[in-house]
Amino acid sequence: MIVRNEQQALCVAVEMERRAIRVYERALMLARNEQVTAGIREILADEKEHLRRFSAMKEACPGDAAQERMLMQAMAAEMLFPGGVMELERAKGLDTLNGLYEFAAESEKTAVENYMAFAEKCANPDIAEAFTSIAAEESFHLAELKKKLERL
Repeated sequence: MIVRNEQQALCVAVEMERRAIRVYERALMLARNEQVTAGIREILADEKEHLRRFSAMKEACPGDAAQERMLMQAMAAEMLFPGGVMELERAKGLDTLNGLYEFAAESEKTAVENYMAFAEKCANPDIAEAFTSIAAEESFHLAELKKKLERL
């Protein structure tokens, strides 16, 4: 995936977080296990906070053309949750904590890799720091998910 600058990186990051939120909101409607539902809510809260932060930064940057936004949406869909809630179901993430946490861990890993790559594309050090900071949060979430998986 080619992201040329911080505006594109922010646009893709916003779309990645929106996609994550949509997947987990749909998962909440389909999950049948109370523990899984609680796990989804916890993950969803983190994704909403990241969307808030990226959206605020994106608003501070010049606007993008409609065609570029469509491209960014397509790129975001490829990068994170390519199978959406159906992939979560295939991973048993709607029925078991193990499936949910494995699915979420893979998503966190992908997000960390992309956000670190985005940070390298940023000319603005504040935006680069924001990507690095959120990548660090995602790394922490990944470590926490791995610990939870070990305890199951």
